[in-house]
Amino acid sequence: MTTKFSFPMFAAFALAASAALAQPVALEERLLERGAVPDVTPQQKYRTAINEAGGGYKEYLRECAAMAAADRTSCRREAKAVYDRDMAAARAILRSR
Repeated sequence: MTTKFSFPMFAAFALAASAALAQPVALEERLLERGAVPDVTPQQKYRTAINEAGGGYKEYLRECAAMAAADRTSCRREAKAVYDRDMAAARAILRSR
């Protein structure tokens, strides 16, 4: 069975596809704009610290994965220790209110 696309249907599909492709760019722009605004409240500072801790942990684990197997375990252990320290510092932001 063959499906024939009419021009309006094709145009709607193309418009939806282009909107979907434009969303990551718009989201990235909004995130960059948000990054230009300094954190004021403790909740904002906490959220930023959590995001940075998670991002740093992810990068650290990526570096560990590139290491030799013998070094990988100690690298992951160190990455977890750094992450735990960063998370404790983030929780301290909320406690200092």
